[in-house]
Amino acid sequence: MRSKRTAEWWIIALLVVTLTFSTSVLCAAEPWFADVTAEVGLSGGGQALWADYNGDGWVDVCIGGTLYRNENGQRFTQVVGAGSGLWGDCDNDGDLDQFSWGGDGSLFLNNGDGTFGDVPFPPLPTGSHSGACWADLNGDGFLDLYVGGYETWGVVAAYPDTIYINQGNSTFVEDWRTPAGQEQPARGVTAADFDNDGDIDIYVSNYRLQPNLLWRNDGSLLFTNVAHEYGVAGNPVSGAYGHTIGSAWGDLDNDGYIDLFVGNFSHPPAYQDRPQFLRNEGPPDYHFQDMSSTAGLAWQESFACPTLGDFDNDGDLDLYFTTVYGGDHSVLYRNDGNWHFIDVTTEAGIDAVQTYQAAWADYDNDGDLDLLTGGKLYENRYPTDNHWLKVKLEGPGSAIGAQVRIQLPRGENPLARQVLTRQVAAGTGQGNQNDLTLHFGLGSHADPVMLEVRWPYGEHEMVWTAVDRLITVTKR
Repeated sequence: MRSKRTAEWWIIALLVVTLTFSTSVLCAAEPWFADVTAEVGLSGGGQALWADYNGDGWVDVCIGGTLYRNENGQRFTQVVGAGSGLWGDCDNDGDLDQFSWGGDGSLFLNNGDGTFGDVPFPPLPTGSHSGACWADLNGDGFLDLYVGGYETWGVVAAYPDTIYINQGNSTFVEDWRTPAGQEQPARGVTAADFDNDGDIDIYVSNYRLQPNLLWRNDGSLLFTNVAHEYGVAGNPVSGAYGHTIGSAWGDLDNDGYIDLFVGNFSHPPAYQDRPQFLRNEGPPDYHFQDMSSTAGLAWQESFACPTLGDFDNDGDLDLYFTTVYGGDHSVLYRNDGNWHFIDVTTEAGIDAVQTYQAAWADYDNDGDLDLLTGGKLYENRYPTDNHWLKVKLEGPGSAIGAQVRIQLPRGENPLARQVLTRQVAAGTGQGNQNDLTLHFGLGSHADPVMLEVRWPYGEHEMVWTAVDRLITVTKR
């Protein structure tokens, strides 16, 4: 009798274990992101540009020439009469304006009532452009524009890049263009103060195996291309660089210095540059070290547009990277620290078609980043108790170029610190734009934190705040 009861108990125990294991497997199979595109009323490919254009606290989005208004994180409604463009407050009236680099170039001023007015803008040198970026290039408090010139297949090798300076009255004048004979086919244009001197520098991603450009700004409209000297032009063998489509700035190792990911499209010959993880070595020279060989990114031929965001709120910036050839697939790589990245695309459940579209934003205001790519909005449902903080900066030019730093413990050593750094950026990859509201994952850190806000051109301030909230900081 005892043997029979023992056998029954073993059977019950086995069933419990089996059921527990099966439940765990089912739970583990739940994807981290859910495709909610149809549910929220979005559609369309093309570039993705996030911004809260009407100031209601819910981030809106332009997709492929169409503006959608966010209705309290539940649905998006198409805005009639509005187009697509790079967001920035160019007239310092507190709302976001648009610049479109298509055709001859167009500037749309936000009227503050949900409508936009088309104002004159100097004609661009040609009708072939793939990207631009806003930045206050001369420190006068108004956003200027750097517009990349691309190419027309079979006509000329490339068109000039152009800088337009804001006159402070909603008008712009051309200040500079690439000298004749030195044009290169630009794709993505993105900006950051990589050398912590207070002014904004420009990185230009060039196609056709041409070296990329890093324009170091002296703060008075004197720019020097230091790409070769600083190690970010590419590393040619047999004279070939990469076909760079888009790049992304971000502090990938939490040391307080803005690093660079270069998104090279590259054909099979080994002499063409592969994508590059470039570590900013900081002072005194702010040169870059290539960390690509140990980062873990598996090569695909048609890599295109990168974008950086901390999707799991652990404090590290993760990488999403698109592809544009059939047979290749866009990928999500989780940053595990120490310049090591893990492919988690399958676990994430992201299945984007070939696309140049990639941008992060917290569209539903739940504290984690959602992703728009391949014509789909992926809502973040990553299972975590990690803490977070969102920081909205209010200042001239929608605070583009400003940086926020948060110091947190690093590991078990109470004296070791990491410095989480985020910047307000107008543009990532080729023509995409992440939300201007800064997002920090904080891992297990639940205590209040000190924000160090660095406004462009040298002004700093410190602000205490609790976590798991949105805080707005207005420049004094």
